[in-house]
Amino acid sequence: PGWRVGGEVGVMVSRPARAAPNTPQPYRVRRIQGGRQVILEGVAGAARRYPVHALVEFDVTVAEQRLRDRGGAASWTGFIVATVARAIAAHPELNARRAGRRLLVFDRIDVAATVERPVDGTLIPVVTAVRDADRKSSQIITEELRRAKTHSAPRRRRAPLSGLAVLPGPVRRLLLRLAGRSPTVAAGFGPPIGVTSLGMFGAGGGWAIPIAPLTVTVTVGAVTPRPVVLDGRVVTRSMLPLTITFDHSVVDGAPAARFTATFRNLTESAAALGDEGSPS
Repeated sequence: PGWRVGGEVGVMVSRPARAAPNTPQPYRVRRIQGGRQVILEGVAGAARRYPVHALVEFDVTVAEQRLRDRGGAASWTGFIVATVARAIAAHPELNARRAGRRLLVFDRIDVAATVERPVDGTLIPVVTAVRDADRKSSQIITEELRRAKTHSAPRRRRAPLSGLAVLPGPVRRLLLRLAGRSPTVAAGFGPPIGVTSLGMFGAGGGWAIPIAPLTVTVTVGAVTPRPVVLDGRVVTRSMLPLTITFDHSVVDGAPAARFTATFRNLTESAAALGDEGSPS
């Protein structure tokens, strides 16, 4: 179907009818939350870093049984946070963040963990810092994470960069880059070590989007039974897929490999579930 003018064939194009005044539109427009804008700038900042991803699977058969014996007192995320912190304690050079041409090395081992908290009927991701995570048991960390899901964070003094969300994007990005070069300001960005869980979304692993201030990010997948060769026999073991992301501007390949080996040994031996008497 079409129309002919001077030997040329055209095609009829219908235009959508203009909605009458006061007619409801079949969609809604919402403003992106200011905090989300700052998160997006952090993701953009990560593009200027040098992330290296390690895809690994750990045998967590022992840990799974010990967690089951505790009847839910300790969660997988709490166990992984405790284990990551203990691995970092064995490799303290990774507990650092780049600030311009300088390296900021932290004395205490804190871990940033992502949880979902209901806000106005919507679940939003919230980052909570587990202080001195290498000295806490998996159960105590689990209790902290569960409180973080339901309780509001304590009111803090207004941070110097807390007003970034109201600034235009180019100005916000420039200020974030300049702030990240100052060790004093970079120290306030939170822990350089982070753990996020994708296991809730189903079986398998997943990729994390690295956020610029994080030097080491551990993304936790879902525990899945898999056939493996053990002592010359094929047996079924519970395997946990993880993605470990390193900021290559801070961590070189050899230290990253050594950390991963320690992390594997601590995870597969369920070491953090054998020291429940650790200080709280």
